[in-house]
Amino acid sequence: QPNTVIRAALDLLNEVGVDGLTTRKLAERLGVQQPALYWHFRNKRALLDALAEAMLAENHTHSVPRADDDWRSFLIGNARSFRQALLAYRDGARIHAGTRPGAPQMETADAQLRFLCEAGFSAGDAVNALMTISYFTVGAVLEE
Repeated sequence: QPNTVIRAALDLLNEVGVDGLTTRKLAERLGVQQPALYWHFRNKRALLDALAEAMLAENHTHSVPRADDDWRSFLIGNARSFRQALLAYRDGARIHAGTRPGAPQMETADAQLRFLCEAGFSAGDAVNALMTISYFTVGAVLEE
């Protein structure tokens, strides 16, 4: 099960950090042969992408606008929530920094962009605002 692999990988990540997270150690943790992991994840990068997605799904509680949000409160709440999600696991920012967004993140980004455009942002300004906050937050957490 991919979820079992992800959960074990997140636990191992907290113990050994991203540099110590190897597919060999993960396979040992799960009691399987290393090639069995490739049934669920084609390579380590795909596993790290899945870990980043799981971290956000589990801990990023203000990723989409709430009914009472104006654009300022949403951007502030989103940044704080994103920061907490990155801090929830050891090396969370390092894991996130190299990932490629999956379908859930793209759906979230679409909702965020739609909200900001409805609040009066141009599409370009909305993208720039979200990317700036994301990059700043990841960078700040990397430095913590």
